[in-house]
Amino acid sequence: MEIPLTLKKSADGRVSYGIPLWYRIATAAMLLLIAGGIFIAGGPPSLIAWIILALLLLGLAYEERWVVDPQARLVRYFSGFWPIARAMNIGFDEIDEFCLSAFARGTVPGSAEEEKDKEKAFAMMKGKDTNDMSKSAFQKWTGHKPYINLLLKTKSGETYLVNTLPARRGGRLNKAAQMLAASSESRYTEPNV
Repeated sequence: MEIPLTLKKSADGRVSYGIPLWYRIATAAMLLLIAGGIFIAGGPPSLIAWIILALLLLGLAYEERWVVDPQARLVRYFSGFWPIARAMNIGFDEIDEFCLSAFARGTVPGSAEEEKDKEKAFAMMKGKDTNDMSKSAFQKWTGHKPYINLLLKTKSGETYLVNTLPARRGGRLNKAAQMLAASSESRYTEPNV
């Protein structure tokens, strides 16, 4: 399951890009529903019930969030399972840019096919229909699915993957990149394709 990260701006100017509240509420509701069913059944839970409970607890404890804090002049990243989630800070002065890049699984880096798939991904992101009606159903099924990455690049040459979405929903990453860049006083480089 793909959990779409959501963008929120608070009154103090912070911008948060992370797991949405609805995901936490839905996971907690499922956890309570399963635990309630086990309690009502009265007997010990089955192995499957224990596995489901463990997965729901892990889902509830998982954190992934990027926070742009203009007052502290930091971009903070939190990832992992609470309470041992990893935290990382990147100062505004260290950020070079936010940008989007395209890729398609199954392509050879540097090949003509990869370049064609990148162009297709950016076209799909911009809402252009790229369906080739001449392809057979098998060719469509085995084809490369294009994706868009939102990247944070630092002046020291490090690149951090902020999020990845299928190209058809890449417009969401474009908006997120613009807001994150504006909040962190850094530049956003538009895709040139």
